[in-house]
Amino acid sequence: MFKQIFKKLEQEISGQTALNHVANIASYHRIQASPGMRAACLYAVDVLKSYGVDAKLNSYPANGLDYAWSSLMFREWNCEDAWLKLVEPVEEAGYLARFNAEKIHVIQRSVSTPPEGIIANVIVPSDKGEEPDDYEGLSVVGKFVLTNGDVQRVHEVAVNGLGAVGIICDAMFVRPPNLLEGGLDDALKYTSYWWGELDEPGLGFVVTPRTGRMLRKLVAEGKEVKVHGFVDSDIYDGYLDDVVATIPGVTDEEIIVVAHICHPQPSANDNASGSGAVIEVARAIHKLVESGELPKPMRTIRFTLVPEMSGTYAYLNEREEDLPKMVAAINLDMVGENQDKTGSVLVIHKTPDSLPSYVNAVAAAIFKETQKEFSAFGGAADTATFRHAVASFSGGSDHYIYSDPSVGVPCPMVIQWPDKFYHTSWDTVDKVSPHSLERVALLTATYAYFLANAGKKEVPWIASQVLSREKQELTKMVQDTLDKAMDPSTDDPALNLAKISSELNEKIIFDADIGKKAIRSILRLSPNSTEIVESMIDELDKEVKIEQHRATEALTSYAKTMGLKEIPSYSPEIKKKPKGAKKIPVKLYRGPFSTRSWISKMSENDREALRALNKKHKFEHGGPSMLALYWTDGVRSIEEISHLVEQESGETNLEYLVEYYSFLEKMGLINFNQ
Repeated sequence: MFKQIFKKLEQEISGQTALNHVANIASYHRIQASPGMRAACLYAVDVLKSYGVDAKLNSYPANGLDYAWSSLMFREWNCEDAWLKLVEPVEEAGYLARFNAEKIHVIQRSVSTPPEGIIANVIVPSDKGEEPDDYEGLSVVGKFVLTNGDVQRVHEVAVNGLGAVGIICDAMFVRPPNLLEGGLDDALKYTSYWWGELDEPGLGFVVTPRTGRMLRKLVAEGKEVKVHGFVDSDIYDGYLDDVVATIPGVTDEEIIVVAHICHPQPSANDNASGSGAVIEVARAIHKLVESGELPKPMRTIRFTLVPEMSGTYAYLNEREEDLPKMVAAINLDMVGENQDKTGSVLVIHKTPDSLPSYVNAVAAAIFKETQKEFSAFGGAADTATFRHAVASFSGGSDHYIYSDPSVGVPCPMVIQWPDKFYHTSWDTVDKVSPHSLERVALLTATYAYFLANAGKKEVPWIASQVLSREKQELTKMVQDTLDKAMDPSTDDPALNLAKISSELNEKIIFDADIGKKAIRSILRLSPNSTEIVESMIDELDKEVKIEQHRATEALTSYAKTMGLKEIPSYSPEIKKKPKGAKKIPVKLYRGPFSTRSWISKMSENDREALRALNKKHKFEHGGPSMLALYWTDGVRSIEEISHLVEQESGETNLEYLVEYYSFLEKMGLINFNQ
């Protein structure tokens, strides 16, 4: 259904043109709510206008007090200069950090020093410096703390709590097998403060791991290590800026294409690449529509280039009444990688199970077409020159706001991951590939324009695509489960067989229900297509019965090989539910919660208790809480929510969720129905 559109766009879209935009955007220091960010946005507006695309700058007050849903509109920040010099030992003296050489040399949103700067000794805590005990036996007052920990936490403990004057951060990522220890010894990690309403701001610098080791060695040798630091910056009431471009349609319904345009200079793949690709998508569609090669779309296509997360919160908060008109979206984040250099894979992440949608099948079908680049033995092209995958939902970017069921705009994410240079000073334009940009722009433009026109005529094809993929995924899930059930290497194969057999039918029913909802979501495009949609659902029901029968036959046969007459029965251990599991949480704000500023408003005891909870369960980023909040509809209990999370992801933690929701209540983000 989309191939004619695809072919016309393929002839028009240029990866090199997109790359030119990436290079230009990457030249700006694009911290959220900053003059550099605004300059990058104005560049995008001017370029889009030069192509004839209607584009404008949307600006929202950023005063550190107002909120867009749960997201604080933090104040604008600007830095003119910053540097850090080692002054003692004299024989090692010299610059350690210079903002004008590498913008990432300063911890973003640092406040100014006095005009003469600050001269102070450097101390090294016993661990990361995130706990008061890490400073036992150290004189902290008036010192710089050298850390590779969470700078916001170190600031709270060492600066606000113990009187340090600032932070020197030498942290770096390690992500085996893509990025090993020492792989980026001479790079800088993008590091930022995020000040809430009640925070006492501070300052800090970023040095390379190699420089950090040198400083640590000097301190360990008992030498006096003294530095001179200077920051000229300002935090003030300003504005947060979005770029909004429009290709008008016949109706007031919309398809949204989003990419975040922020991040420090020189960040290229993250995410000047997504922004450059979006500009090229807008140009190509506009040109083909204006020339008559493609008709005016039925639905409006809207392009938004935003400060990550905060810009999308602001945009959707302003347009809350228009959410029902937003039919679908797609998010481009880190899409331009040269895979030979970055080690990445081009991935489409689907919507969460709490928001099943036809868009996943449409995106996957178009993605498959972009992969037809060559054939190993002649004939039709059917193979890609790049690594690629379609994967389950993953958060971490603007799509996770759109795809929250309380927002309800299904939004896959296109991303290249893992990228070994992510959030470092080595994320530079030479790591960006015009070929990657072209493939992603082609996928995105086809997706946006096809869905902008999809109606009753397209429904049978879309429904068959959804059904086909749901059947494939159901078959794969059953086979993967059979593999686990028939694993003879387990400690108790019979018990393993019994347990997995008991759980399998419920998982089949859950997955089938998600599939049916994905098929039924097509009615959003054409409400009068009930007949074809219901026939596809009937077909999926037949497949469910086939898979249930196949699983039972296979498991029964395997049981007999173990000398059993039938599949053993399984009686799961009945665990006592934590107090509060029956409570029904009600979200007080749309979208996923942006909790950082809300946490800062809690009492110190509550903040420490929440931190202890995450450490106890080893959840650095909240564990199952993101998926749980998607299932939070004001009707389900925490216990029911936890069970759905387990069905979706394969794991959950009810004890953690009960406590976590209690903290959300203290923050003022939820209420309980009972």
